[in-house]
Amino acid sequence: MTYLTHPVRRLRDDPNRDETVTLLVTATGDTDEDALAAAVREFGSLEDRLRFGTVKVTVPQPAVTHVCGLSGVARVETANTLELDPTGAGEDIEPGA
Repeated sequence: MTYLTHPVRRLRDDPNRDETVTLLVTATGDTDEDALAAAVREFGSLEDRLRFGTVKVTVPQPAVTHVCGLSGVARVETANTLELDPTGAGEDIEPGA
């Protein structure tokens, strides 16, 4: 069963037809990464290949349903869930440390 984060479930259930979303799609352990990349390209643009069998793809929001339904997908999340704000921990880090 594919794990979908809460934001992905909301986009799947109520997409905005005029907007796109960038997703991180992770393959199951037995899925060929090239096959996954080719499959997600059918719905949008492949932005990057990341570690651990994950591809970054930008798709129209209505295509989220199709991406989530691909076979061989273990996890789908929005790309911003892994972004870190470099200024967020500024007070916790000593300059030059």
